[in-house]
Amino acid sequence: MKIVESTKHLLRNTFLLMLIITVYGCGEGGIKAWINEDVDSEFTKQTFAKKALQKDLEYLITEMYNRHPVLDEIANEADISSKISNIKSEIQEDMTRQEFFKIIGSLNPEFKDGHSFVFPLLAEGTMAENKGKYLFPFGVIVRNNSLYLKKTYTNISSGIKLEKGSKIVSINGIPGEAILRKLAEYGHGETATLRMHMSSVFFHYWLKAIYDWDGNFSVVFEHNKNKTNLVVSNPDNWNSEQDHMGDNWLEVMPDQMAYLKLGTFDVDEETGYEQFVEDAFLKIQEENISKLIIDVRGNTGGQTQAGAEVIKYLTSEKINQASAAIEKLSESTNGIFGYKGKPGEIIKMDVTKDAIIEPVAQSKRFNGEVILLIDEMTFSAGIVFATTIQDHNLARLVGQPTGGHANQTGNITTFHLPNTKLLVLVPCRYITRVSGDTSLHRVEPDITVYEDADPKIDKTFQVALGLLNNN
Repeated sequence: MKIVESTKHLLRNTFLLMLIITVYGCGEGGIKAWINEDVDSEFTKQTFAKKALQKDLEYLITEMYNRHPVLDEIANEADISSKISNIKSEIQEDMTRQEFFKIIGSLNPEFKDGHSFVFPLLAEGTMAENKGKYLFPFGVIVRNNSLYLKKTYTNISSGIKLEKGSKIVSINGIPGEAILRKLAEYGHGETATLRMHMSSVFFHYWLKAIYDWDGNFSVVFEHNKNKTNLVVSNPDNWNSEQDHMGDNWLEVMPDQMAYLKLGTFDVDEETGYEQFVEDAFLKIQEENISKLIIDVRGNTGGQTQAGAEVIKYLTSEKINQASAAIEKLSESTNGIFGYKGKPGEIIKMDVTKDAIIEPVAQSKRFNGEVILLIDEMTFSAGIVFATTIQDHNLARLVGQPTGGHANQTGNITTFHLPNTKLLVLVPCRYITRVSGDTSLHRVEPDITVYEDADPKIDKTFQVALGLLNNN
């Protein structure tokens, strides 16, 4: 790997203020801007010649290797080549975008990266909803290879209530487990575990892309061994309930304990996140909290600066969030007039000096005991947060190993295949954790907890409480 390091790169790159910006930090409104301007309703019905589809396949592979900073290190070239051969044999004359996606999308698992994949028919899903053919209306989570409701939903008209943690037995007659197995064939992620969980992100788009489901959905739910059969459609017909307001919140508990949920780092100035963190630690101080649980389970990322806003209350020293970071330049990332360098160059940044986390004043600092909860879906900027805390010994990590690797790709770039205009995501940066360990491995908790099969039982949280109560 050729790495170019120059003063101009170090001076002009301020990327470390937002070290990782992932697709999961773009929000639903943001990703719709990725629909190619040439794609309209008529285009989605168009068929493509075999030669055009083969060119799209070749373009996908070429661009992936041209843009990805470490694809040759994290993926198996032989597996990719074998999959390409299979795809070529399946390409037919006069295929639609959807038919082609079901073939070319099977390459996603071979990239071995949660930030690298052919997106599941964003245009078709968006256009269906614009016509009143709504996509699947509920958020889901994966537990033990089964689907469960992520939130509690109440029907506005009938008052029917679907409890958080209810199992989704089947959708349109297909068992939830079978749906997950099918979606895993197109999943993106470093490990099979992460790929399974990632199917819950943009779940509604995946169902549209693979099963062509929109409009009415016949769903069987199970809660407390009781099954409910419903036909659901418009998400506006349902009110959803979080555990608290929003994805991030603070709860003061008995015995001088507090629980800080950081469900997302997908934040900006408008969300008031920085003020939320400041208010949370002020409340912690006012309540004389001495034991704190921070929970980033299910946090699929956003901006690493969001994690830094919390970490600065936990440290007494200036600290960094990485030991190294590289960026592979392309025509879309090498800057105005190519000031960063030539496409194909890999530049190295000195992350030990830039974007250092400055601790807050001693009077505002939290000096008590901290436990950080992680799980298989802690990902991207969530992983950077966890490794920063672990490598600087700021807390004990409790929960399950992450599905993604401790060293993370980041800063998503997008491109479209030249003929079908399918959307592809690929990162241009690679970040090595603070410890400097470059091996491909998950973030391992200090204390591993094997979760209960029942998603309503939070065994990880119970273990964390027990650890704090015994100290």
